[in-house]
Amino acid sequence: MDRALRLTSGVFLLLVPVVGVVSYNAHWFWKFFLLFMFLNQIQSAFTNWCPVIVLYKKLCA
Repeated sequence: MDRALRLTSGVFLLLVPVVGVVSYNAHWFWKFFLLFMFLNQIQSAFTNWCPVIVLYKKLCA
């Protein structure tokens, strides 16, 4: 579960800035999503909880 979470996080944190670099006037959603990913990484470092884990548990059950 931990590896899948780290992979998902890494892929999205790589994908979103690439979209922003390719199109400097990217849709506001991508900018907001990037900000959400950064804030989620910070809060998960302190709380040891991530919403994606809940999603993974539902998908695997």
